[in-house]
Amino acid sequence: MAREYYLYVRGEKVKVSEQIYKVYWREREHEKYLEQVDRKNHLLFFSSLDHDGHFVDNIADESVDVEKIVETQMMNETR
Repeated sequence: MAREYYLYVRGEKVKVSEQIYKVYWREREHEKYLEQVDRKNHLLFFSSLDHDGHFVDNIADESVDVEKIVETQMMNETR
């Protein structure tokens, strides 16, 4: 008797071929591995900054005056 393979899609159990099942789980395990490597290397995910739908506002560093830095660099270059 052949084994049956299932995956859950949007909460529904769907019968799939053995090949699809194995590819799916291989990719899932690879993603988990990459996440572990990222955590080990203390990487920051951009998606974690988009918690309220205002991605750009969440990454702006307001403690740095970019205009002042550019102005100072331009003044130094003209000397």
